[in-house]
Amino acid sequence: MKSDYFLHGRRVILIEYDTATNWSNGLPNANWLCVLASDDRERRYLDEIISKIIAKDVGWVATIGSQCEVVHDLIDEEIAFRQADIEPLYLPKHDDIMTTFHHDFADGIWFSIVAAHDDDFEIETVVILDLTRGARRSDIDAALAKISEEEGH
Repeated sequence: MKSDYFLHGRRVILIEYDTATNWSNGLPNANWLCVLASDDRERRYLDEIISKIIAKDVGWVATIGSQCEVVHDLIDEEIAFRQADIEPLYLPKHDDIMTTFHHDFADGIWFSIVAAHDDDFEIETVVILDLTRGARRSDIDAALAKISEEEGH
């Protein structure tokens, strides 16, 4: 399932990760930030997701949910591996993929939509990739509603 919003000058896309669908088709190809919401995903799924968002030139990844630190570390490890490998593996053309983790779910979404900034590229789109099988959908909706209210929509 995919939903679109427009907040703080950025397109915000909500995608529910589902192994039965081609969820990565909804990802942008440039100028985007990914919010990964994960509480209990297995490593094999996380590895697939990380690989696919890097292949789509993600510029920034913010992790939220109970796995925020673990997922953040996996992303940083994958980036470091790709930078250090003898045969260069694919990384986006911009200098670095920024990564952050946020223990506070709503704060991580707010930061990603309102405050995140990069000098190397303009963040035009924020993708919230929900890996929680919809369990955190009400938290995501509440955070988006609060940002929308702050903006005066």
